Amino acid sequence: MAAGWKKRFVSQSDLLTLSEQLKERNKKVVFTAGSWDLLHVGQVRYLEIAKTYGDVLVVGISSNEAIKRVKGPNKPILDERVRAEVISSLRAVDFVTMLPEPSCVPTLGLLRPDVYIIPEEEWASDYKNSKEYKTVTKYGGEVMVLQRQSTLISTSKIVQRAIGGHLGEVFKEFVELRKTPLRDK
Repeated sequence: MAAGWKKRFVSQSDLLTLSEQLKERNKKVVFTAGSWDLLHVGQVRYLEIAKTYGDVLVVGISSNEAIKRVKGPNKPILDERVRAEVISSLRAVDFVTMLPEPSCVPTLGLLRPDVYIIPEEEWASDYKNSKEYKTVTKYGGEVMVLQRQSTLISTSKIVQRAIGGHLGEVFKEFVELRKTPLRDK
């Protein structure tokens, strides 16, 4: 069963073929992309809503290297293959593809989705001036901004809470070991 996710994985080189096959069958294609590190309920809800805008949902998974270039050397937390397998297991997701670089422009040019969905984030406020927006609207596709589906949960908040809890325990142990005041010798 572990290899079953690969049936839903589409390489970048096969995106054009997939697009043509889906268009021949009159399927409305929706595309969205992200890191999908430490999947949480907000992301699952986001993907379920994204799927409602078409017949087929293709999800781009940022590669390890693409994430490192944007978020630094300590990201991602989970490997790209693990993230791809987890996302592909969701019922709303029909296909996944690996994004080799931070920009979705090459993927959008190959897949040519009817609808490209982006999350409502600070970076997306000027999305109409992005290369992605211009790529999609040039061939007649639509770009939609979807609100966050969980304002209290994010990957960053999960990591902060986990680290904060661990540091709290370490500090508590330190205080217990140091019941007597430290003295200058």
